Amino acid sequence: MSKRSDQTADEHYGILNITLRLFWMFFGNAVLFISSIFIFEHESATLHIVDAVFWITVAALILVRYLDIKFLGGFTATGIPATISNWRKYVALILICSTAVWVISHALNYLVVNR
Repeated sequence: MSKRSDQTADEHYGILNITLRLFWMFFGNAVLFISSIFIFEHESATLHIVDAVFWITVAALILVRYLDIKFLGGFTATGIPATISNWRKYVALILICSTAVWVISHALNYLVVNR
């Protein structure tokens, strides 16, 4: 019995688990924020490499969150064990919010920087 509880503790606090959780909770979102600033400040109104970085980061956030829940016993931000239902809600939220931020960044770029 003790061996099983030790395995559970290791599963929830391993370096991979912590790294993935930090990525989907903080670092990935920081990359999206910084990318949106670069999109806004870009001198050309066309798509550029930062757009690719933005959308690759969105895809990475979705994948990392899935791996965290499915294979590493992930938790929600409040510490409750996460389910695939939580992941679906996360996917919907991140796609809606990131699309809105991307469109707003490009709109502001067009209206303010490249006018």
